[in-house]
Amino acid sequence: MKAMIIKEIGTTAVFQLAEKPKPTATLGHMVVEVKATSVNPIDTMLRSVELPWSENLPEILHGDVAGIVSEIGADVTEFSIGDEVYGMAGGLNGIDGALAEFMLVDVRLMAKKPKTLSMKQAAALPLTPAVKSVQLNLGNLITQLDDNNQTTPVLAIYGPSSFES
Repeated sequence: MKAMIIKEIGTTAVFQLAEKPKPTATLGHMVVEVKATSVNPIDTMLRSVELPWSENLPEILHGDVAGIVSEIGADVTEFSIGDEVYGMAGGLNGIDGALAEFMLVDVRLMAKKPKTLSMKQAAALPLTPAVKSVQLNLGNLITQLDDNNQTTPVLAIYGPSSFES
């Protein structure tokens, strides 16, 4: 299969078109024919900045993916070949990502794509809700003292972008 790979940290010039073996489905995983991916700040950082996990950098970046299931592991029951799916399932921590024709994904990180969304729209979704979920869960940990010196949780509401300061 064709894939865009990197072998070093740098500018966009480090991307190389390469021929890689097509992944095969394993237990708890499926192979997705990639139809769309999206670029997030994490993708840019992984390519351009030395990070704690840079030593374990996958050759194929980008975690957000939308595509069609082409092969499923023997124990996978929640998806079928031909299903349109999306999720955030690679491109980090040594797991190859979506800048390839096919991607091996953990089924726990995928969902069936809503029929009302195009592949491009679905590929743009996964990271943003994941970040929001973490932020909202962290917001539940933020407390304030009330008039009786008791702590009460504070709900933190964030704006529509993926990362805020």
